[in-house]
Amino acid sequence: MEPEAIIRKNVFSSPGYDEHSFAGVLHEAGIWQEEQYWLLESALYTLAFEETIAIELYAQVFQIFNFAMNAICSHLDQDDLYEIKNLDRDKIYDFRERIRMVFEGFFVGQMPDQKTCFDEINPLLTKKDAN
Repeated sequence: MEPEAIIRKNVFSSPGYDEHSFAGVLHEAGIWQEEQYWLLESALYTLAFEETIAIELYAQVFQIFNFAMNAICSHLDQDDLYEIKNLDRDKIYDFRERIRMVFEGFFVGQMPDQKTCFDEINPLLTKKDAN
């Protein structure tokens, strides 16, 4: 699947939105689908090195980042009823930091090195893609 299509399927306002995407399932069921997250992350690594990126794609990537961070914050807020059901607190903290680094890397065009920055390497990224 094309990286742009992966982004679109995770954006609620996109005609390409897919309720079975990472964002869709996280929103509706409170389930962190790791395989779908890896797919989204690998799309960001691919897109980060393209010469030109359409402004609407930047906006869509920001919308995904904003949603994911809000879901994590809501999960950690004891006064909020939203819960990510399948991750323990340590894993939530790990993914919060990972998302911050990956999305920031996308926006500045300098993706984090998977080997040195993370305990777990995205299985969809080859060694060449990961740094």
